[in-house]
Formats: sequence, C-alpha cells, structure tokens
Amino acid sequence: MSKFPPKKTPANEQQENTTAQALRQAHFDAFFAGANAGMLIFDRQLRYVQINEVLAQTNGVCVADHIGRSVREVLPELAPTVEPILQGILDTGKPILNYELVGETPKQPGILRYWQASYYPLLDENGLVFGIGGIVIEISDRKQAEFLLKQSEERFRSLMEASAQIIWIANADGELAIEQPTLGAFTGQTFDDYKGWGWLDAIHSDDRPHVASLWSVAVVNRSLYETELRMRRHDGEYRYMSCRGVPILNADGSIREWIGANTDITARKQVEVELRERNALLNSILESTPDIIVVKDRQGRYVAINSNVANFLGKPIDEIIGKDDLELMSPDTAPEMMAKDRQIMAAGITESYEEDISAHNETPTTFLTTKAPWRDANGNILGIIATTRDISERKQAEDAIKQSEERYRSLILATSQIVWTADAEGRAQDIPSLRAYTGQTEAEVMGFGWLDAMHPDDRERTNQSWMNAVQTKSAYDIEYQIRGADGNYRYFQGRGVPILNEDGSIREWVGTCTDIHDRKQAEIALAKAKEAAEAASRAKSEFLANMSHELRTPLNGIMGYAQILQRSKLLKEEDRSRIDVIYQCGSHLLTLINDILDLSKIEAQKVELQLTEFHLPAFLQGVAEMCRIRAEIKGINFHFQSTSELPIGIRADEKRLRQVLINLLSNAIKFTDAGSVTFTVSFATERKIRFEVRDTGTGIAQTHLQAIFQPFEQVGDRKRQTEGTGLGLAISQRLVELMGSTIQVQSDVNVGSIFWFDVDLPQANEWIKTAQADDRGQIIGIKDRQPKIVVIDDKWANRSVISNLLTPIGFEVSEANDGQEGWEKILEVQPDLIVTDLLMPELDGFELIKRIRESETSKDIIIIVSSASVFETDQYRSLEAGGNDFLPKPIQATELLQKLQKYLHLEWLYEAHESPILTAADTNEIIAPPATEMEILYELAMKGDFRGIVKQAALLEQIDPKYIPFAKRLHQMAKEFQDEEILTFIQSYKQVL
Repeated sequence: MSKFPPKKTPANEQQENTTAQALRQAHFDAFFAGANAGMLIFDRQLRYVQINEVLAQTNGVCVADHIGRSVREVLPELAPTVEPILQGILDTGKPILNYELVGETPKQPGILRYWQASYYPLLDENGLVFGIGGIVIEISDRKQAEFLLKQSEERFRSLMEASAQIIWIANADGELAIEQPTLGAFTGQTFDDYKGWGWLDAIHSDDRPHVASLWSVAVVNRSLYETELRMRRHDGEYRYMSCRGVPILNADGSIREWIGANTDITARKQVEVELRERNALLNSILESTPDIIVVKDRQGRYVAINSNVANFLGKPIDEIIGKDDLELMSPDTAPEMMAKDRQIMAAGITESYEEDISAHNETPTTFLTTKAPWRDANGNILGIIATTRDISERKQAEDAIKQSEERYRSLILATSQIVWTADAEGRAQDIPSLRAYTGQTEAEVMGFGWLDAMHPDDRERTNQSWMNAVQTKSAYDIEYQIRGADGNYRYFQGRGVPILNEDGSIREWVGTCTDIHDRKQAEIALAKAKEAAEAASRAKSEFLANMSHELRTPLNGIMGYAQILQRSKLLKEEDRSRIDVIYQCGSHLLTLINDILDLSKIEAQKVELQLTEFHLPAFLQGVAEMCRIRAEIKGINFHFQSTSELPIGIRADEKRLRQVLINLLSNAIKFTDAGSVTFTVSFATERKIRFEVRDTGTGIAQTHLQAIFQPFEQVGDRKRQTEGTGLGLAISQRLVELMGSTIQVQSDVNVGSIFWFDVDLPQANEWIKTAQADDRGQIIGIKDRQPKIVVIDDKWANRSVISNLLTPIGFEVSEANDGQEGWEKILEVQPDLIVTDLLMPELDGFELIKRIRESETSKDIIIIVSSASVFETDQYRSLEAGGNDFLPKPIQATELLQKLQKYLHLEWLYEAHESPILTAADTNEIIAPPATEMEILYELAMKGDFRGIVKQAALLEQIDPKYIPFAKRLHQMAKEFQDEEILTFIQSYKQVL
C-alpha cells in the first residue's frame, strides 16, 4: 500500500470544492434561519437576496415576497431613509453600525416602529463589494419604555417646579447627591452649599439634633421619616416646615434612595400659637378677674367655673362640678338663685342686679351679678352664664366718699384758707370763701371772674401759669396779690391740683389760696438788704481790684529793676544782698496783693471753676517736681506716690487744683526742718480721688486746728509766720469747697501734720482733643508738614502728655529717658525741634544743650527747655546755654502749641464745621478791634479801671457788629474783676495785631 494518497485529478478536485461549498452554504442558511435577530443580504441593486423569517415577520411581508425586490418595493415608507445609507456602503465599502431606524411597515401601517440596524459590505475574492449584509433588531418596546420614562421624569420635574412644596431626593444615607431646584430656590443655597449633609445648615440650630436623630431611626428601620422643623429662607427668616420622606427600596429590601417633601406650615403654626395664646388669654382673664364666673346647664348643675368660685365656696373645683345651688349654697339663698336662673333662661335676656349671697353658715356678701343665657351655635339655650363681683368694698367706699364729702364741706367752712374748685379749663363755680374775702357777688366770681380781684400786674403772669398747668396736667403753684373787700391788696400763695379722669383727661381742679402777705413783706425787706450787701461787696471787690493795680504798677518797676540790678556784674556782694532784700520784700508784697484779691473774689462769689480736660499724671508730676526742688533746697526728703489705677484724663479746674496742692505742699515744706514731705494721690472711694500731704514738721496744736483756715491767721513759730501772708489755707479751703469737698487736717505738735481732701473728678476720655483746640477750633493736623520732635525727660508722665498731644495732629514724636539717650536719639532722628528737661540722670539738660550747640550737624535745632524749677536763674541759665525758649511745668497745651507754631512756622488744619460762617456775632468768632482801640484797653487794664473797660467794650459794640464777641468777653471779665485774665486776653490779641 502506498504511503501517499492517490493523486487528485481535476475532476476529483472540482467535486470536492462543490461539496465543501454546499456544506458551507448549508451552515450559513441554518445560522441565518435560526438567528433571533432579523438578518438580510442585498445585492448591488439593493434587492433582497436573502432574508430570514424573523425580519420577514417584523416587516409583515413573507420571505418569498422579499427575494428579488428592492427596499422601495417592499418597505416604501423606510426607503427614503435606508437607501442613502445602503448606497453609501456600496460606494465607500465601510460598514454602518448600530443605526437607529424609525418608520412604518406593512405589518402595522400608521404606527411608528423603532429598529437598531448594522450593515456590512460583502466582498468578493478581489475585495470588491458585491452586496450588503445586515442585522436588524426591533427596539420599539425599549424605545417606548424610554419614552415613558422620559415623560415620567419630565412630569416629576414639572411637579417639583410647580409644587409649593420643597421636593427633595437623597441617597440611601440621606446625602443630597443631585441638584434640588426647589430646595435651592427656597434656602438660597447653591448645590455646593447643600450637597451631602450641607442641607442641615439651613435647619435651625435648635432643631438639628432632633432632625438628625429621627432621620437615623428612619434609615435603620427603612420606615417613613416625618417631623416638623424650622428652615431658614433665602431672606434669613426661619419658616416652619412639615417634612416627610419615603424610602424607595431595591429588590433585596435595601434602601435605594429617599424621596420627600417639605411643606411650609408657618401659617398653621401661627394659627396654633394664636389659638394657644387666645386660650391662655381666656384662661388668664378667667383666673385674673376678681369676678366669680359660673356656667350652669338647664338643670342648674355647674358645668364650668373659675377658681374664685372654689375659693368662695371653700371647696375644690372637682367637688363643685355637677352639683347645683341646693347642694352648695345656704337654704335661704339657693332657691332664690335657681328661680332667677330659670327666669333668665325662659326670657332669653341678660340682666344685672345686686344680691346678697352666702355659702353655708357664712355672713352674706353683697354682689353685683350679671346673668345671660348660654347658647349654642344655632341659638338654642343650653343653660346660663353668670358673672358675680363682690362689691362690698365698693359699697363701703361709697359710704366713705359720702362721709369725705361732708368733711370736705365742713373743712372749707372751718379753714382760714380760700378753698376753690374749677372745671377742667379753670372756670369757677361759686367760691364762698373767696367772696367772703373779696366782697364779690356770686355772679362776679363765676367763670373766670375770679381773675378780676387779682392785681393787674399779676393777671397775665397768673393766666399764663394756669394755661401751662392745664396743658401739662401738672400742679399749679404761683404767688399773686388779691384785692380784699377793703380795697387793699395782699399777697397769696395759689396752689391747685388737677383731678384726672380714667382716660387721663382733667375732670376738675381743687386748690387753695393761702395768705402769705406778712412772709412776703419780710422777703422783700430781706432782698433789699441782700442787694445792699452785694453792692457793698462789689464796691469792696472793685476797690481791692483797683488798689491792687495801683500797687502793682510801682511794684512792677521796683521788682523789674531789682532783677536787672541782680544780674549786674559791677555790684559788690554787700549791695547785691541789699537788692535781694528789695526783691524779696517786693515779691512778698505782690503775693500778699494777689492773695487778698483772690480771697476777695471768692468771698464775693465771683470765682467759678473753669472746668477743662487735662492729662492727670503729667499734672501731678509737674506739681511734684516743682515742690521736690523746694524740698531738696531745704535739705528734706520729698516723696510722691500715686496709684496706677488713676485715670489718665480728668475734667477739673486745672489752675485752681494746682493752686490748692501747691499751697498745701509749700506749707508742709515750710514747716518741716528735718525728715520728709510725702504727697500721695489715691482713691478714697470708687468715685472720689484723695489728695494727701503728710509731713514730719512742727505740727499744730489741737486748739489751733480751726484757726488755720481763717484769713490772715498763722499759728506756730513766729519766724515762719513772716514767710507767708496767712491767706493760703483760707483760699485753698474755699476753693476745695467750690469743688464739693473740704480740707481735713490731723496734726500733733513736734510729730507732723496730715492734710487731705477727697474730690469727685470725672474721667475725661477726650482730653487730647480739648488740649489740641485753640480760639479757632479743634486742631486736627498740620498743613504740608510732619515735623520731627524729640522729647527728653526722665519722667514718663511728662513725655507721655507731649507725645499724646502732638502725635494725633501729625508730629513725629520720639522719646528719650535721659540726656545721653536723648543725644543718641537726636543723632538718629535729626529732629526739627527738641523739648528737654533740665534735671536728669546720666547727662543733664544743661550739658545736653551745650553738646547740641557744639555739634556741626545739630547746632541749629530749635530747643525748648521745660522744667519745674521755680528759680528764674535756672531759666536764664538754660537760655544762656543755648535754649531758644522756656516752657514751665506743668506744660500747658496751648502754650506748647503756640511755641511750636512760632518756631517751626506751622499752619494748623482745623476741624471743619458744617454750618456756614455768617458773621462774627453769629458764630462768636472773636475779632480784635484796631490797634488804637487795643492800646486804650491795655492802658485801662494796667490801671485796673474796670468801669472804663466796660464803657470801652460798649463803645466797640457800636463801632462794628463784628467786634461784639470780643466786647462781650471783655465785659464779662471786667464784671468779675478778672484783672490778670483781662491783661492776658488783651496781650494775646495785641501780639496778633
């Protein structure tokens, strides 16, 4: 047997190919026919070559009727759509996959059907398209389902948009994962705001724990979620909501999602609140009324009562309900009450009457009872409603009023006063007691005729006072003169009180007229005596003021030339000591004159405290430093102590407070030879500050403690008495009394003394603004400048006050604690101006000034020396060392600002005023008169001629209205004998001119 198969012949090979092809065709036909999708084959003319039964049934045309026919012939409705697609495949050789077709078929004409078709090109062995194969699947049911789903979703969205409710959808855990239009529209939140658990942010914080708890329970139980909550609307208002959520479950019972709605129930809640309030109000009315309220049925049984019934009967409410009057009232009262009830129900009327009622074994009480039928909504009588009020007290009050009126009439007849009554407008009825005094007839008194007996000078004033009392419904009280029957006028005190109605209107007036003629005559005599005394006091004050100026004029020459001679280098030491005596005697005499004038002003009540706001620490530091120098010269210790709780700014009369403190401290230093003087400032109470001066001096005997406050009284060592005028403590005591306090003293001979006083000094937070003001207003800045200032002082309070004054208005202020630090700061800052103290550690002020003037870079800087030194030699030394000017401590803000403006050539910026400037008289702007007039005023001021100043001021007002504010200010100071203030005022305006 051959190992190789027999060689194939052409005939055998052809037979095998035919068999294989037939087999393949059989397989294809079987697949074609058995497919569950429609299958077809077109030739190049788009005629059906093969089609399976599935597609034939879908088209409604049998298989045989498809073969050899075109699409247009079989499916004319679909041909316009399908033929272009098929032709494109023949032309391009590219398949069309998953193409959706819609149209009608012969099977169901007039009904749109949907298919999903994929078409493939059929290629021969040369790669040429010889036909088209296709798979067609009908998807009409799926499309219908999608359409219905789309409609459902559209209806759901429309429902959400149209609904007044807030419709929401949450995932299984309660998170909002998709946009919620109605929720966002209501709350104003964006999707990013409320997604996830952000929707809780719009829930009221008080409701969130409860809402979260209920939601957790609903999620665990897969049950209905229902609650009420408050939700914040987009405008911020919280609205009450009824919230319901329903879980949608998967097939396995798990929650797929939640759908819910929030309904606005604010109106319902408000109604519920109103209903509760109304019921509460009704219950409150029932329980708060003093009346007994009873509701009975037709059989007379008690249906409802308030607690007053239970209190009256002495039984609990539940023991009264259901019983009738026979069971509750006395046998004498009950039948009559029940008969009245039947009468009211039978007549169907409301009736009020008085009756005496008593419970069992009780004394009868008088009641005012009102009974009315109790009806239902249809008007049927169900029983009776009764309200009963205890009027026993009213009955007693009526009896008391009757007795009171009888006593009132008797009092009118018995009193020596004129008792009157009038209507609301003041028209009188008959006033017998007035007629008895004036002799008028009843007709003459009636109405407003009572005014005719009044003195003509008093009528208009009395009538105006009366009208004011009527308008304000207040008591009427005035003095006037009434003509008696004898024709003589006597003084009376008229008083009237309005009696008001329940609505507040005046019902009538009741009043009296009391004869005060004798008292009035005494008052007139006293007033004349007082006027004479005041005139004498004014004359004394004017005399003292004029004399003080007459004495000051020669003293000015004596002391001036004494100081000039003291500076002379040609005098011998013996001559210089004699000149010192002249200067000391002149100083003593000047002090005496000033003290006498000051005391005279106080006694004449011409001194008023001029309250200003100022920096308290700097003020105290200045006073302390001034007195420390005096103490150190005398060789005694000086201590200054103040509590850190003291206010920074206070409101007080700075000048007078300083005067009192310096007087007390000077006395302590004067009478202390060894030991110390201690100045302490602290709080005496929460509001009052205590100023205390304690010394270890000679002390004062107990018998002399009161005398030391008398003018010209001096106690102790005669030698020391010559050092003062004896007026310091007297003036200080009177000034402290003006401050609302008094100086207290405690002293032991050879041990020492303690002087103190407590004053209420209001805290001032605007002291800086006050200090920054001048005659033109509030300074708020500097025009086109920011000057640099270096302040050198070893006391923080002194530096602080200057820094706080200057920094807010535009100065650049640097501070240094001593001369050495100040020199370093000057080199660093290169300031425009320096303010320096004299006595400092490390490097004092004199050495610092010398160093500055010797420096090439700093020698031209303006230097203002500020010191508490009382010695003029220190002032001269500081100027000779190179200072440009001297500023005594405590620093006055106005003086500091004036010097800064002068040396730095500054132009201030002032706070703007809204009201327009009209004239000097309208705005009180002070405009100085011409130089010639100012010279006249200056001469009069130097002479102390106050009358001449007043006349000249009046003349200025006539010259030009713009000088009126200047003249009025001058006139006021002249009336108060303010000699020093007048000179300062005139000199300040002379400098401007």
